[in-house]
Parts: sequence; C-alpha cells; structure tokens
Amino acid sequence: MRDYPLENRSVFPPHVAAGASASINLAPVRGGFVIHVLGDAKSDEAALKKVLAKIAPEHGADVRKSAPNQWFWVGDADVSSDRLAEIQAALPSQFALADQTHGRVRMRLSGVSSRTVLAKGTMVDLSIDQYAIGQSAMTQIGHIGAMITRIDYDSFELIVLRSFAASLWDELHHMAAEFR
Repeated sequence: MRDYPLENRSVFPPHVAAGASASINLAPVRGGFVIHVLGDAKSDEAALKKVLAKIAPEHGADVRKSAPNQWFWVGDADVSSDRLAEIQAALPSQFALADQTHGRVRMRLSGVSSRTVLAKGTMVDLSIDQYAIGQSAMTQIGHIGAMITRIDYDSFELIVLRSFAASLWDELHHMAAEFR
C-alpha cells in the first residue's frame, strides 16, 4: 500500500466543457477507482468477479481484461487505503492489487456518433456484433494507449494514463468536431 497519502485531483479543470451535442458527448469520470488486478497463471475472470462480489459488494465487480491474467477493476465510489488493504488481505493469494486511481483517468464518450469518432483513431471494430456491451480492449487511439470499454450501445468508457489524458481529450474533441 501507499506510504504517503495521495490527493486525487482531476486532470481537467472543474469547469471543463464536455462538448455535448445531440450526437456526441465527451465527459470526464470524476471520482471512483481504477485498480490493477494481477493473477497467476491459473486465474480466471469469473473467479475474480465472484470473489470481489463476496469481499467488496459495495464496490461492484466491474472487471475489464487488460492482458492475460490481468484486469482493471473499476468503480464509481472512492476506496480508502485501509479498505483496499482489507480487500487485498481477503483475496486469495493468486490475486494481487495495485491501486492505479492516481495514475489513470476515465472518460466517457457517448452518443450516436461515438463509434464513428472512435473509428477515426483506433483499428478496433466497435460494431455491436463484434464488440458487445461490457467488452474491453487495450488499444491505441491515435498515438495514445488506452482501454476502450463499451458500457452501452452508443457509450464507451476510456481509461488512459493520467499524463496522456489531456492529449487524448483534445484529440477526441478534434475527431468529434464534425458532429458539433
């Protein structure tokens, strides 16, 4: 766990304009958590979701595969360092947690043109028959590494390293310009 307290500050100013229109909306996700879960060679997502639902039902089990035997566990409520230590202690030894809340930023892109906007910057096929609700992929959006998760038919959540968040935000605004 952390040896010093972290003050989670948004990379976006408090008055950031999300650029909402009828066909596109881009908004930062403020608060919440992003925890990197590492498993051993025998770990699977179903077992992880089951154990998280049992140990920490108040935080949900929204788990997104980021690599073989690795996931991002995300939620909208804040998790204290003490609570995170309790969760880690209750997890089977095959799983380890690394709090990434301070180093990753979440943003949501939604609206009927969201897939078209993302198609300008990534090679992932985001059609509903290929990319179901709840599915995630680590990919590039332009030159920036990000995780794309479909959270609804025309709604996606993006997770990006904090140091690239402002660049991705600007890039998404440029890609969405024709829809405003």
